[in-house]
Amino acid sequence: MQIGPQSGELLRREHEATPIDWFVYTAALPHDHPELVAASELGIRAVKRDGFLAEFLHEKNLQLIAISGTHGKTTTTGMMVWAMQQLGVPVSYSLGTTISFGPSGAYDPSSNYFIYECDEFDRNMLKFHPYLSLLTSLDYDHPDTYPTEKDYTAAFSQFLQQSKHTIGWEHDLEKLADAPSWRLRSNEAMDIPLPGAHSRRNATLVAKAIEYLADDSSALLTTTNLDTILSNFPGTNRRFEKLGEHLYSDYGHHPVEIAATLQLASELSDHVVLVYQP
Repeated sequence: MQIGPQSGELLRREHEATPIDWFVYTAALPHDHPELVAASELGIRAVKRDGFLAEFLHEKNLQLIAISGTHGKTTTTGMMVWAMQQLGVPVSYSLGTTISFGPSGAYDPSSNYFIYECDEFDRNMLKFHPYLSLLTSLDYDHPDTYPTEKDYTAAFSQFLQQSKHTIGWEHDLEKLADAPSWRLRSNEAMDIPLPGAHSRRNATLVAKAIEYLADDSSALLTTTNLDTILSNFPGTNRRFEKLGEHLYSDYGHHPVEIAATLQLASELSDHVVLVYQP
């Protein structure tokens, strides 16, 4: 007899064979989902990703570097992981896509830092108290979680108040009430040789974060060749990912993200055709 993967029966069988300590589930599951019901009946601790990671960080005594914001989180998180690896700094991390230079998430027992794509959907980010937060951008999004723009910006204000240090763009932080002090006051990106204005802005945040960590920690972290390292970033899946000659795939689904993708494409060609899947 075949067992449906989300009927709850597979979970019961696996738990009987090897007891399960944690059932980590997506916010997309309804409260009466068969697997959630089964986990409750079996006495398995059920939490969403944020609850599990918050406890994991505490248990492993890791300093959280959180990348938050409306746009650019995935790419900036991947870029931060890439740069730290190239600099020889052990890191643990979790990001929301696949990458060519490692798995989507990893734990290194020798690491002091955990780099996390800390998204705002379902108020995920408010579970955390980061050592360092990077705010990539701020535009109203996720009306299913935040009914008004005021609700949205209030959540980011709370998140940054929970962060020990913050790096962000002045024009974004000015939108927040009680915004904390920040290190990056300019609205100008560094001249890092990457295509796309938003790519250069993301790389600037990563560079400033690494400069801050090098100044603020006892770790042997240098910023040698940082521009070269960032310019060689191989990218992440579905973020202007090259599929073939003159053909790219991008996950952008917000008007600001689509505009940024088109701006990047215009730097590579004067003839751009956009095919959009709603």
